[in-house]
Amino acid sequence: MERNAARDRYVPRSTWTTMSCETLSALTTVLALAFAASLLTASIGAPEDVVTIAVATVGIVAVGLTLARLFTRFEANGLPVLE
Repeated sequence: MERNAARDRYVPRSTWTTMSCETLSALTTVLALAFAASLLTASIGAPEDVVTIAVATVGIVAVGLTLARLFTRFEANGLPVLE
């Protein structure tokens, strides 16, 4: 018996694409806000607080990029639990 290559998906590909694009858009916004906050903090005279902002930003970007990669994988392969 031949397996149907064009099977129905429980979650459409467009959903994963949209989620990936929204995640990358949010990351761009976070990076812009973090840059502005670090400049403001440095101009106020508290350069040690810039490190806190940088560490938090790196953590947020790492999580965001992981989510974007996961959504791209789901777009290509589907959700393993449901498909």
